[in-house]
Formats: sequence, C-alpha cells, structure tokens
Amino acid sequence: MLRLTIDGREIQARPGQTVLEAALGAGIAIPHLCHDPRLSPAGACRLCQVHLTDASKAPVLACTTKAAEGMAVISESPELTERRKAILELLLSEHRVACTTCDADGDCLLQDYSYRYGAREDRYPSVAVPAGLPNYTTGHRGLDYDPSKCVRCQRCVRICAEVVRAEAITMRSRALKSVVSTAFDIPLNESSCELCGQCIDTCPTGAMYSRGARGAGRGKDVDRVRTTCPYCGVGCQLELWVSQNKIMKVKGAAGAPNEGSTCVKGRFGLDFVQRPDRLKVPLIRKNGKFEESTWEEALDLVARKLGEVKAKSGPHAIAGLTSACSTNEANYVFQKFFRAGIGTNNVDHGARL
Repeated sequence: MLRLTIDGREIQARPGQTVLEAALGAGIAIPHLCHDPRLSPAGACRLCQVHLTDASKAPVLACTTKAAEGMAVISESPELTERRKAILELLLSEHRVACTTCDADGDCLLQDYSYRYGAREDRYPSVAVPAGLPNYTTGHRGLDYDPSKCVRCQRCVRICAEVVRAEAITMRSRALKSVVSTAFDIPLNESSCELCGQCIDTCPTGAMYSRGARGAGRGKDVDRVRTTCPYCGVGCQLELWVSQNKIMKVKGAAGAPNEGSTCVKGRFGLDFVQRPDRLKVPLIRKNGKFEESTWEEALDLVARKLGEVKAKSGPHAIAGLTSACSTNEANYVFQKFFRAGIGTNNVDHGARL
C-alpha cells in the first residue's frame, strides 16, 4: 500500500489508484460530477481540482492523477473554493434549475455541491437550451432524457460503452448544443440499447430518469430498501426506492455480484409487485373457470393428480419444469422430488428456453 496525506491526514492507497479514488475510499469528499468508480477517468467536470504539495502550484485533477508514495494533497483551499464555485455557477447558467419540481431533488450532486460552495444561480446570464433539438428517448417506455438538466459529464455515454458494451448513445454537436443522443439521432428503441437503465443510475443530476417514476417521489423523500433481484439465480443486489409503500423505481446496488449493474428485468420488471391482478392465492379450475382456493386444497389436488398419472401411465409420463426465479436450494429439492420421489428424470429448467 502507498501512503499519502490529504489535508494533513495520512491515508493509504493501492498502487494504480487515483487521488480521488483514494480520498473517497478514506471518506474524504472531494467533489466530482463525472466520476463513477466503474468508469475510466475522464476529467470532464473539473470539480476535483486539488493542489499537490504546494498551494502555489497549478491545481491538478484528482480523478486523473495517480496516487504516489509520500504525496501531499490539499483538497480544500480558498483558491479551490473559488474555482469550484465558478464552475458550478457556469453549469447553473446552462442548467434548468427546477429543484422544487425535480424528481432528483435530494439525490443530485449538482444541487449538493452548489449548496456546499454557495454557488449563485444568477451569477451568469441564463442560457436556455436550444428548442427543437431531437430527443432520442421520445416514445421510449423505460427512460427519458431532459437535455435542459444535463451537465455533459458523459457518464451515461461512458457506462454504456465501457460497462454495458452496447455503445447505444453518444454526444452530439458541440458547446451549448452538445447533448446526449444516438448515432444519426435514431430512436433509442432502434439502437443497440439493452434497456438496462445504467445511464439512469450513473446520472449525477435529473437529466436521465425512469419514465415510470416521474412524479412518484423525490430523492429526499423515498425510503431505500436493499434486496435481491427475484428474476434469476445470479443474485443481483437492488436498491428499491419506495414511496407511500410502492416501488417507484429500482437502482442497482453497489457490491457483489453485479456491482451496480442490472438487466432490463431487474430495472423495469418489478412493477408486478403492486399490480392489482397479481396472483396472491392458488387458483383451481372448476367447471371451466379458475376459482380461488386454499394452499391445502391446491397441494392435495396436485398430489392426487400426480399419483393418478403415475399409477395409470408410469412415472415417465410426468415431467417437471423449474424456474430460475427459485433459489438453488428450492431447485435442488424440486429435482430430488422428481428423481427420487416420483421416479423420473424428466426435469428441465426455464433458463434453457
């Protein structure tokens, strides 16, 4: 491990870590908008400027500077405060500041840093985002993009290219007209997008958001519940954003095995939990119609029917199909029941379909 000091505090860093990674790992909150631990450094937002050894020297970017043995870092100083404040005020001049009606209120780094450094919204003349720009998410059912809240950190573009490997989105145009889009501005539904929603998770503001969660609850008002995705046996960790006892949206949770990533089912497929037509009790067909029953009645019926088929046609007339939504233990018991209990090897798994 390398030893370095940040603001007089000695910390450790692994060889190859950047100053920003070492600082965040030690609980030192150097501001950043374009950093995501899953992505390669970009140096796009310039907020993570720090001094090395001597405050009289020009600042460097903590996200692109490798930690070194004996390095002395100054992360807060009057000069750095003024630099960060100026950067934030420039961003606010191009950003539609609508925190009172924004779903990201309480979960927005731009908002947090603006408050931390006392950035003024009116320091520079407001520059409106040009109207009539093509929006590649128009008509998309999963996610939406608001260019007027975009800070052009490119985290969404980079996570799509570096982590998901889909390369579905990119940056279009330059300067004020620079926005996130797809190649040739084709609709997102027609691109290589895998609908994983990683761009929503990594967005530091409210520019990328889940369309179904719009207006369902602000970031500061929701309860965040960690759980395991029920869709397959990988065991991906999810963070459910719950408001008024309803799941408003799903985010990938940090840590193994998924490290914040999710698939389209894990991200957008948990709305079944609060669907009014969700099955909550067993149904038995009676006189051509399904009717509610108790678990005892349903299990007795299954056992009796299996027994009748086995007695009449033998055990190989019965087959079992299990699910990836079940646990490994449940699937083991299922196949054991068919092989040892019924006496057939006709067992298959939904993951092959």
